[in-house]
Amino acid sequence: MRKLTGIPEQTAHRALAIVGFAASCIAAFVILGTTGLFAGMIFAPLLSVLALNTRDVPAEDVELSKQQKRPFIVGCLARFLGHIGHPTVAMIVEIDDFDRLEEVYGRQALEGALTFAQDSIETHLTADDVTVHLDGPRFVSALAPQGPHDLETMLNTCTRIQHSMANAPLVTELPVQLSASIGFAASNRIERPTAERLMEGAFSALAEARRKAPNAVRGFSKSISIKRASDIKIVKDAARAFERGEIFAYFQPQVRMGDGSLSGFEALTRWHHPERGIVSPADFLPALEQAGLMQQLGDTMIKQAIQALTFWDKSGLKVPRIGVNFSTHELRNPRLVDRIAMHLDVSNIAPERLVIEVLETVIASEGDDDIIGNLAALADLGCGIDLDDFGTGYASITNIKRFSVGRIKIDRSFVTGIDSDPEQQNMVTAILNMADRLGVRTLAEGIETRGERDALRRLGCEDAQGFYFARPMPIQETVDWAAAYFGTAQEPVRLTKRAG
Repeated sequence: MRKLTGIPEQTAHRALAIVGFAASCIAAFVILGTTGLFAGMIFAPLLSVLALNTRDVPAEDVELSKQQKRPFIVGCLARFLGHIGHPTVAMIVEIDDFDRLEEVYGRQALEGALTFAQDSIETHLTADDVTVHLDGPRFVSALAPQGPHDLETMLNTCTRIQHSMANAPLVTELPVQLSASIGFAASNRIERPTAERLMEGAFSALAEARRKAPNAVRGFSKSISIKRASDIKIVKDAARAFERGEIFAYFQPQVRMGDGSLSGFEALTRWHHPERGIVSPADFLPALEQAGLMQQLGDTMIKQAIQALTFWDKSGLKVPRIGVNFSTHELRNPRLVDRIAMHLDVSNIAPERLVIEVLETVIASEGDDDIIGNLAALADLGCGIDLDDFGTGYASITNIKRFSVGRIKIDRSFVTGIDSDPEQQNMVTAILNMADRLGVRTLAEGIETRGERDALRRLGCEDAQGFYFARPMPIQETVDWAAAYFGTAQEPVRLTKRAG
């Protein structure tokens, strides 16, 4: 592996020139005697000038600056592309959860992780390849056209790098395993390849790998290029979506198993894109995050949820509460509690009618003081806390009590087919028993059949939600749905396509 020393190429050439001249003079003296000595005296001033130009190199010339690193690696890729042989590859390795690494373990651990990560990468590349620490958690490598670099070879190389990084606690003083997402682009997979296109391809592949992080690997392909272009367009459109009123809430009802009454609604984000129609949250939420619009999304959903409660009150539909989902990013916002309190106060809505839905994976991690503080303050305000997707994040009983969780929502993976699967019935029974002992209510998500509903009711689950009862719908359709549903003895209502 060719390590980047940071010495400029011009300086290296001068040093080689000195050595070359000195060797020539010595040889001339040995062979020609005084004549050679005379020649040496002639060359001595030239050697002195060269020596003066290469000694005392300033520190800023030895280490590449951040601004120099990308041009340097692009130059390496361009030089490799000029060679005849195997494909040239750009590879980007990004340490997963990099910000949390420094936050939890400190700066010294962060520096150690960066050093170990670069060593892990270089160990599994060749002497002709070049690797630099680009910025933050990212390292970029230019792989010389000395090997096949086909998909299988690259996947094997990336996997070895990931395994090496995972061994950090075994071979260093680092207190945590490192994982990395890796994207790469090979010149034979890019039309009219250039160094910059290789870099863009590697970044596109890395973006796809990060979607599946941690420890994901993706190679650039035409499909990734098309998807990347689509993602970029969505990010641009997202910045205008709020101004155009394209993002708003749909509402899915939640029903009590015991008497079939309405226990509430969940507000779910929808984007009515002018060209693509209704865009899935899985597709546009990352776009909103990239555009820095998550706080604006949170504000929009809170406002529309509280407006919905006001609408139902005026319509005579008794809705005890409404749940709103909050991302980890939103839950860290220091102004979150004040914003929610303000919206409740202005609308004269009791805090207990607003429920904050939090993914189980969020509270399974105990290290985020901002989230802990916000959830505690929201509970003190009177808001309910629902634990979403329960069974997927390994939240401890201690955390369920610590975060004042009032209800756990059993993930749909435990619900689907429960009427015919004894093992799932046993798992759900265990969850229900735990919740009962903790004094926490339960809701089953994703119910789609009568058999699933009946099985969960027999097991003792208290609330239910899913397509069996209704799909998410616009606010205008909720009153008509309720009138039809409760007028047919709690049988499912066939909604229009618009309601889906």
